[in-house]
Amino acid sequence: MKSFRGRVIKAVSSRFFVDIGGEVKVCYARKKLKADGDIYVGDIVTVSKDRDSFVIEEVLPRRNSLIRPYVANIDVCFIVIAPEPQPDFLLVDKIIVNCLKQDIMPVLVKNKNDIADIDASEYDKVLDVLACSAESGEGIDALATRAKCKTVCFAGQSAVGKSSLINALLDAPILEVGELAKKIKRGKNTTRRTEILSLGEDTYLVDTCGFSMLEAVDIPPEELRLYFDDMEEYRKNCRFNMCTHTAEPDCAVRAEVGKGVGKGRYERYLAIFAELKERKETKFD
Repeated sequence: MKSFRGRVIKAVSSRFFVDIGGEVKVCYARKKLKADGDIYVGDIVTVSKDRDSFVIEEVLPRRNSLIRPYVANIDVCFIVIAPEPQPDFLLVDKIIVNCLKQDIMPVLVKNKNDIADIDASEYDKVLDVLACSAESGEGIDALATRAKCKTVCFAGQSAVGKSSLINALLDAPILEVGELAKKIKRGKNTTRRTEILSLGEDTYLVDTCGFSMLEAVDIPPEELRLYFDDMEEYRKNCRFNMCTHTAEPDCAVRAEVGKGVGKGRYERYLAIFAELKERKETKFD
């Protein structure tokens, strides 16, 4: 029996839409495979043809996977912020930690640059920052270049323009775009499913509901420092090798706050550290 390899681009009930060499086939999964575990959008699978049906025989090992929603094998995460709604940089830092833990490259995308520029200078040493505008087209080519031959997800608050950016990259208004709620400056979440959209040349865009809900992964609080590269370069000068940069004496990182380490970044580090510490302490209560 001939088998094919493809990528799951959408799942609807028990049907899986699989991109096989640029042609999408509706597939079903073997009962044993469904019993062994879920099939995620983004999974690389082997498919066989059984009479008139296509059947998923195997899910290949995942490079990474995320929850809320379930999606696998992500290469790059575009973390989108905008002048309105006001950027939630604590959420940005949590998503960065989550990406680094999952071996996903985070990229900060400042959308709606035609309205106002956002000061994201604290991230200059942390990750690449791209300025763009889905409205004017500014920076869209740079986004497309960064996404080329990758599987890219979009994360961020509602109404920052994630769907609009995807529309601009696809050059077709195929996704519903939400309006900004005027009174509370928050957006309506218009994305109701997880689906991968092909941009060609083995490039896939994931438009997902729920990524705005991403939180820092469940890591020991003392390991959080490993995901803040802009602080780690000063760690060698701390008195203690396992310094958490919170309350230890002679902490070189704290001495750099407001200089080499952004004040906001450090305060958000402390907030995430406290959250992880509380989670650890109450885990077995």
